[in-house]
Amino acid sequence: MSVTLYITRHGERMDHVEPSFAYTSPTPYDPPLTPRGKKQAKKTGSYIHNIHLETIVKDVERQRKVEYLIYTSPFLRTVETAIGIAEGINSSDKDLPAKSIQIKLEPALSEWHTAAYYANAVPNSIITSRVEELHRLNQDAQQQSFFEVDWGYKRVFTELPEYPEGIYEVMNRCGLALKQLTTPFIEDLQKDKTKDVVLIFVTHGWCFNVIQEACSKASTWMEAGFCAVSRARWAQKGSPEESKIPEIKVNHTDEEIKIKANRKNEIDHSSPYGRWLIDVTANTSHLKEI
Repeated sequence: MSVTLYITRHGERMDHVEPSFAYTSPTPYDPPLTPRGKKQAKKTGSYIHNIHLETIVKDVERQRKVEYLIYTSPFLRTVETAIGIAEGINSSDKDLPAKSIQIKLEPALSEWHTAAYYANAVPNSIITSRVEELHRLNQDAQQQSFFEVDWGYKRVFTELPEYPEGIYEVMNRCGLALKQLTTPFIEDLQKDKTKDVVLIFVTHGWCFNVIQEACSKASTWMEAGFCAVSRARWAQKGSPEESKIPEIKVNHTDEEIKIKANRKNEIDHSSPYGRWLIDVTANTSHLKEI
């Protein structure tokens, strides 16, 4: 069994190309994807499927069943991206059963709930709206053919983050999401050696970077374009891959920098089982033709 994490930003959002959306929509805080954004999402699903397949094909001893578990922020643009990713995975492997591609709604992956982005708190009603929309999709025979919604999933956060959310709060939130969503699979690594678990986090630009930093234990902040993808593979303790990841040491005379570094280390996801190895970083090359 292997555990691989793909961190993905949502596709192109409507208010990015239609500035009037913010003044004409009843939900200006929750824009949908553009048609281009939906194409980006589907292409991203195909990309994730293909690069994962390339990885396991290189290991001739591994005959795998693959599960794709898509955890998405409840904002409309991320849920639409998650659905597009599921469609892209399915289009790359028509024999993959729908139960092998699951979508799970996770508010812990929400946009940074800061006053710099939102004049007022985003209402929790967007979560209810997404649940209703997914129920309708789940009743559509065509949609049912390529993914399932995990209605029994227990969320890390049941509501959106508190408003206004500070920088340390969003860092801690994303670190908690990373730890709680991945640990059960990491602990089960030795129990089933015939299965690959592919975890896909569909989130937003800020959280994309925070989760990537928590995986790498290093400063990797960068501009993440629409449907950018980073990949982190779990390296078990003592494996050759695990030894490639450097330790981060706090050694600075500036007390403020020490405090910030120590706060960051608090959310870094390390465990006695191993560590994450990032080998794809904010990639958008799969979108060149869109």
